[in-house]
Amino acid sequence: MTAVIAAVLFTGMLSACKPTDSKVETVNQVAPERPNILFILADDHRWDLVGKYHPIIKTPNLDTLASKGTVFKNTFVTTPICASSRISILTGLTERTHDYTFQQPATGVQESAAMYPAMLKQAGYRSAFVGKYEIKMSGDDSDRFDFFKPLLQAKTEQYEGQELPQTYYIAELAKDFIEQNKEGKQPWTMSVNFWNPHAHDRDQQNQYHYPAEFESWYEDVTIPAAKLSDDASFANLPQFLRESIARDRWQYRFGNEATYQKMTKRHYRAISSVDRAVGMIYQALEQTGQADNTIIIYTGDNGYAMNERQLAGKWFGWEEDLRVPLIIYDPRQPQDNQEIAQMALNIDIAPTILALAGVDIPQTYQGKSLLPLLDNEDTEWRGEFFFEHMYQPKRALIPPIVGVRTDKWKYIHFYKHDHQQLYDLQNDPEEAVNLATDPAYQQVVSDLAARTLSYIERYEAQRSDEVKARGRYKNELIAQ
Repeated sequence: MTAVIAAVLFTGMLSACKPTDSKVETVNQVAPERPNILFILADDHRWDLVGKYHPIIKTPNLDTLASKGTVFKNTFVTTPICASSRISILTGLTERTHDYTFQQPATGVQESAAMYPAMLKQAGYRSAFVGKYEIKMSGDDSDRFDFFKPLLQAKTEQYEGQELPQTYYIAELAKDFIEQNKEGKQPWTMSVNFWNPHAHDRDQQNQYHYPAEFESWYEDVTIPAAKLSDDASFANLPQFLRESIARDRWQYRFGNEATYQKMTKRHYRAISSVDRAVGMIYQALEQTGQADNTIIIYTGDNGYAMNERQLAGKWFGWEEDLRVPLIIYDPRQPQDNQEIAQMALNIDIAPTILALAGVDIPQTYQGKSLLPLLDNEDTEWRGEFFFEHMYQPKRALIPPIVGVRTDKWKYIHFYKHDHQQLYDLQNDPEEAVNLATDPAYQQVVSDLAARTLSYIERYEAQRSDEVKARGRYKNELIAQ
């Protein structure tokens, strides 16, 4: 079976899914059956690389989930790096509050106990984790997961005597858990964290890897130039960004036209392989009779620069760094191609999952349940959010940032390098013109800088006692 036929087949299976009939309450039935909740996370999958919204990339299974469910068109992460974002997803907290990134201590006891998998486990759910982990939490993993299969990045894995691409291996592990629960004795939740489409950083020749059947995909197309990928846009950047790790990695990812075409197509193939794995997992749900009661949530852990500004990476505050896809498909209440424009955040995932399961949301959570938006309720919603990136490794230059994004404005402060950026998102959606030094916009800069400091103070005040006792973070912003 060719990859294209297989992808279409899986899509057909997903498209054939029909919602269950509404449950009729009887005297013996006081509550509806609790749903299973499948959370799927891809690494470095930016918001616009979904086939339904992109002219080139093919993601038929995600497209079908999107068409039958809800797409949040403006979804962002509060920290654009995998470790911090993944803890934010689990805890509903910003990096500023949970204090976890690379080279930091494990997530605190209070924060770890309030992670949604632990809370669902306590509420009677079976809980599973499969795939990329690379985070540290307090307590035993058995406190959170009944089925725990963490993986380091690899090109292939051994499964039942067969060598499989790691993406497919992760799907097989997820299918094993689904098979274990086919009797439906307990509701379950599973986090499936793919490594793809993350680059294999040490493999500078090929970077992105995928199953062999995708090798011919996108060969017959020419990838259009990325926005702001001209020499002038790069030259307009401050020196510290021109010398950052994002430029170093750009050299072997996108450094000339041939490399750009090669690597972008390889990145697309890696995303399409994740889509194929999603189809494999969904097939297992159907075959075990669990598809009609399993909510599926798909998102990415951060965005990804694909030659914008002649940079590569995800650590900054531009749209390509912060924005991710978010699809929620509830087969019990299909929304049929619903699209929601309000801002959703990665810290909204945990409260949303708890709400879907009927479990109380901790007051410590900083995110909000998305259920009111899913249910089309008339509700007040956020008009802005705070973002940051605090990790600064010794081996490479990744300048830390803080900032605020509203519907109209984007303010970014590279505070260790005394550099500010301001973009008018309504009139300049590509973020091409930095208005931060324009005299006409100094009041806007001042207001957004003050809001940024206000968020910092608020989120630091909400740290647990354990985190507060660690002292101030080395990249702390000093109020001006």
